[in-house]
Amino acid sequence: MRRGGVLILLIGLIVIVGGVLAFMFFSGDGTRSILGVGGTGNAPTALPTEPPPVDIVRARVDIKANTVISDAAQLEIAQIPQSEFNVAKDFSKISDVLNKLATRDIKFGQPVVKSDLTEPGLSQQIPTAEPQRPRDKAYPFIVNNLSGVSDQIKAGDFVDIVATFVVTRRQSYPTGQTMEDQNGVKVPVLQRELTELTFNTTKTIIQRAQVIKILRPVVAAPDTTPVATPGAPPQSSSLPQADASGKVIDPNASGAGGSPGSISQGAWTLILSVNDQEIELLEFALATNSRTVLVLRGAGDTTFDPTIGASLDLLVSEFGLPNPQSLPPNVISPSQAFTPAPTRTPAPTRVP
Repeated sequence: MRRGGVLILLIGLIVIVGGVLAFMFFSGDGTRSILGVGGTGNAPTALPTEPPPVDIVRARVDIKANTVISDAAQLEIAQIPQSEFNVAKDFSKISDVLNKLATRDIKFGQPVVKSDLTEPGLSQQIPTAEPQRPRDKAYPFIVNNLSGVSDQIKAGDFVDIVATFVVTRRQSYPTGQTMEDQNGVKVPVLQRELTELTFNTTKTIIQRAQVIKILRPVVAAPDTTPVATPGAPPQSSSLPQADASGKVIDPNASGAGGSPGSISQGAWTLILSVNDQEIELLEFALATNSRTVLVLRGAGDTTFDPTIGASLDLLVSEFGLPNPQSLPPNVISPSQAFTPAPTRTPAPTRVP
């Protein structure tokens, strides 16, 4: 009986161990764990870390060489792995590409690199021609704080130009009548006085001229006193009260240190985009020493404002300006002119 019992116990132990091994075999890699063959069984294998994506600027349309990229619709943002992005040649923002000149053709979908671009020259910054209108040209126009909207104009703004001309008119005024002997006959001859009168007339001669660039002079050292050049020609009236260095001689406002609310002193040059006809009008106004001033347009203002100009007769006839009546001259009699008037004595001061 003792041997039979031991045998039964041994068989039972074998069955239990076999059941445990079968359970671990069918449940996974337990057998390999027990046997020391494997570790984690079905645990996923860790993949290498992928580099994060970064933005890159590329062409959305074909961009021709020698053209200025002025429209953001020509570009788009794409993403590439960070390992492929080259800081020395690639762009990540569209704003860094705008208003640059393409030096070669850039195809659709091609990345825009720094070697493809350069700063545009003045000729490339001139706006393209509008329909039914020749392309504008660049023209330098000198202004100061009185004629240049107090230096509040920025590149890209649109301005109008108003000119005031001085017109001379000759007048023959009758002053009397004399009797002259002509072939033995006394003939009355009218005497006249010839005078020259000056009149002002104002007109907006240019509208919607775009400011391409603003060039300001180099600021002189604080201890430098500008001296006018002897024999220099007179300045145009578009630069009133400015000496040869461009500094305003008699400014109307104080505070030239650039503080808020101060007016910039000196003269600077605006590069305007105008056509040949407008250039001729400007040249004529400056050649006749007429006063020319700029008028800044509001953002988005593209309207053409028809005007009739301004002169004294137009102000009277069209705008209702009261025309003063000429007063008769005050005729002084000989007694008033040659008889001394008595000295007037002041009245005593009255005490209230």
